[in-house]
Parts: sequence; structure tokens; C-alpha cells
Amino acid sequence: METLHEIFAYAKINLGLAIVGRRSDGYHELQSVMQSIELHDIIRVERLGNSLVCQCGELSGPGNLAYKAAALFLRNIEVNEGVLIKIDKQIPLQAGLAGGSSDAAAVLLLLNEIYQKPLNFEELKRIALMCGSDVCFFLTGGTMWATGRGEELEALPAAPKMELVLVKPLDGIDTSKAYRRFDVLGRSGRINKEDWQIVLRKGQIKEIAALLHNDFELVSAEMVPEIYHVKQELLRTGCYGSLMSGSGSTVFGIARDKEHAAWAEQKMLKKGFSQVWCASTQNG
Repeated sequence: METLHEIFAYAKINLGLAIVGRRSDGYHELQSVMQSIELHDIIRVERLGNSLVCQCGELSGPGNLAYKAAALFLRNIEVNEGVLIKIDKQIPLQAGLAGGSSDAAAVLLLLNEIYQKPLNFEELKRIALMCGSDVCFFLTGGTMWATGRGEELEALPAAPKMELVLVKPLDGIDTSKAYRRFDVLGRSGRINKEDWQIVLRKGQIKEIAALLHNDFELVSAEMVPEIYHVKQELLRTGCYGSLMSGSGSTVFGIARDKEHAAWAEQKMLKKGFSQVWCASTQNG
């Protein structure tokens, strides 16, 4: 009987995100500090049946990025057999946490293990990029400086363990719509890699909080005004800093410690926010 294999697919936040400009290929040029967090989906894979199947509730089927990743992997290693993917979804959708991209990367890593590592890292990265820009990050995770479309990655000093409170407004944000709105209303900025290297190396959480930046925040908050409200409420709980992740709509606060995070989570729930999580940063 074939073994059921399992892997966690961790979410990410952007501690810094700047949209530098528009590229000739139509994509946007980014600068980002990406960080894995412990909020995760659970991916289970087994070789079963005669076809590729992806089960993920209403996100089941070929439209799921994990399905696409598996199909590309199997085509690359020239294997034609049944694979069953089951995804226990915990990362919210349209949240700026890249749950779909993380699932796709996790499937690539798990399939590579199951089939005795037929592909090297560069080959996995090539497939990951075909699935989406963020997928490459999740092949390694941790704390990364990302440029290009987000696929050009360079390891930064690992962030210290930080306790986070994440709040997602009821409305999510479609990333493509956020980019289109940014092209009309947004203002491009820059973040400095050397500044981030310094504060991460020092490991001072307050200094990290002072550098938080996201060019998307202004335009996404116009689409979902609750983003500003969440941010202000997180700061009122005493978080060192607060920022929207990615194109939104999730906002995170950097708590003082685990106890403070748990207290702030309860505070946000009492204020009527229904989607609230505590999560630590995750560095492998």
C-alpha cells in the first residue's frame, strides 16, 4: 500500500514591499522582505489511482495552483500515474499571505521526495516560476530579499522570532485588481536592503517594526477601508508596529511577546473581527 506523505505549507508576510516600476514584460518590478510564518496549510499526497486529483473543498480541481504544480512536475519527470493531493486549508484566501503559492511549492517539494529527488533545486525553481512569482520563495522560506517579479531571491539574516497577531477583514483583495489600481493611483517607493540587513542582524524587534513598509497599503485600503481600521486597532493594543501584508487584505501586528499576542488576539475578537490568528515567524 502506498504511503501517505505530509508536509506543512507555511504562509508568508511582507515586512517590506516596494513597487519600483513597470517592466517591459508587463509585470511589476518589486523589492520585498519576505518572511515565513507558522500559520500553515497541511498538504497530504499519495500515489493513487490513474489520474491527478486535487481535493481542497471548493478550491478542488485543475484550477488549484497545487494541481498545476503537480501536473508540471509529473510532466517534467515523464511519469504518467495517479496522484492524490489533499489540502487542509487554514491560510485564508485573498489575504496577502500567499497560501496558494505555498501549497504549490509544498507539493513540488513533497513530490520530489516521493519520487527520490529526480529534480535539482534549479529545476524545481523553474517549475515554481511557471506557477507564480511567490512560489519560488516557498521552496526555501525563511527571511528573504526578493526582487524582479518576486522570484529573484537572496537570503537575509534570519529574523528573530517575532510573535504576530494577524487580522483579515471580511473582504479580501484580488491581487491583479490591486496592481491595476496601483498603476492608476499608487506611488512607487523603494526599500533599502542594507537597512534591512542591519536591523535583522541586530535582531531588535522594535527597529524591525520601525522599518515596516508596503506600497500597496494606500491603494488596498481604498478598496477595503477596514484595513486602516484594523491597523489602528492593532497599534492601540500596543503592538510595536502594524502593516498590511502583500496586496492585502490581512494586516499583522508585531506583538511584544507571546502573552501580549494572545491578549491582543482576544481584544481584536471582542472588537468584532472574526478572522484573527496568532502566529510566530518561522525560519525552518
